[in-house]
This record gives sequence, structure tokens and C-alpha cells, in this order.
Amino acid sequence: MQYQTQFIKIKDLPPADSFLSSSESAYLQTLRSEKRKGDWLGGRFALKTLLARESGLLPVCSLPAARPDGAPEMSAAALHVLKQIDIVKLPSGAPQVFVGAVPDARSVSITHSHGWAAAAVSAPHTFLGIDLEKTEPRSRAWAEEFFDPCERGDGSPAHLTKVWTQKEAVVKLLGRGLSLNTREIILAGSGLKLTGRALEAWQGAGRPQIILNSAAFDNDFVFTAAFAPAAAGAKFGKI
Repeated sequence: MQYQTQFIKIKDLPPADSFLSSSESAYLQTLRSEKRKGDWLGGRFALKTLLARESGLLPVCSLPAARPDGAPEMSAAALHVLKQIDIVKLPSGAPQVFVGAVPDARSVSITHSHGWAAAAVSAPHTFLGIDLEKTEPRSRAWAEEFFDPCERGDGSPAHLTKVWTQKEAVVKLLGRGLSLNTREIILAGSGLKLTGRALEAWQGAGRPQIILNSAAFDNDFVFTAAFAPAAAGAKFGKI
């Protein structure tokens, strides 16, 4: 597998102070919305657990078994491990991971939607972006604003949601965030086509092959991962 993933129900998170680093706890206090706090915590917990597992810092192969009430039960020792992983938001918006104050070179990405959070990690010198979205009706105006005509297909919620997750995953992989227009990323039967600033970012990265994997998740969601091995001298970031 070129990348590993971890999903977590946000309502099942342990107390924030049990797994956040001191700097993360300070940042949490700056968030006003309870929903924003929950989404942010869910992404951090999913990524910390995944990184700890992949680093061999946690002996479990995934989240510990859930208690009867559905909440993940982790030992104090395991939670202490998570507190040693610090996820810092860089000015570009990309997350930078530190494990025991040492920068971690692996590529990471976080997403959340309607009570779920997910994280993914791949090896150093690769690029990664993920997106999770709930399948639900979308307005025609929304499709016309964000989709090229060739992408709209039958206009069904399932189709539009899948294409949207693919666009968002590629935006994250390219590391340009809100500076990219989703219409610069076109997904149709012929494959992936980039234009404008998205094309410039891809060319600057050495034109790596971008692989898209989309799958249904928990019946009502679509999850997409965009992955690319980085070319020599690649400089674009990740979110």
C-alpha cells in the first residue's frame, strides 16, 4: 500500500487534554465553534494514532477495541505517546509533524465530514491529499459553478460527490490550498487534466503521476486519496 489511513468517529474521542501536546492545547483555545473544535480534534487524533502505529510507537495495529458505549479505550501509556506527537500548522496551511520534537518527513493529510475524521500518511518524498464527503443532494448552481460541463455526468449526488472529493484531494496534494480554483482540476472519462495554477504546481513538481483512489465509506460517504511519488527536486507542499 502506498499510503495508510485511519478513520475515527469524532463523538468517540477521548478527552482533548489526554492526547494533545501543549502547543496544540493552546491552539485549541483559539477555536470558537464547537463543531470546528470537534473536527480539528478528530483530525489530530486520527493522524496521531496513525503516525504512532506506523512508527511502531504503539503496539496495537489500529485503534484499541471500543468500549460498549462506542468510545475508544486507550491506556494512559498509549495516550502519553500521542502527546509526544505535535502537529503544527505552517503559514502555508500544511501540517508539519514533530515526533518527540524531531521533524517527521512523511507526507500527511487530514479530512473530516459529518462526524467522521480521517488521516493518511505516506513515505517521505511522496505527496498525498485526501478528502471525505457525505453523499447528499447538491444544487444545480453549485455543480455549474465548480464543475466543468464534462465532469457533471448524470448530475446524481453520488457522481458529483465522488468528483468533488477527487478535486479536493488533488488540491491538497498540490499544496496550494484556496489559491487554486477547483475548475483548474478537471476529471472526466479521459482522466485528470490540470490547467492554470494547478498545472504550474504539477509542472514545478516534475510532472509526477497522480493516482486517484475513490471508495464508498460507511454507506453514505465517499473517500478519495490522491497520491504521487515526488520527482527529484519537487518543491510543492501538502495539506
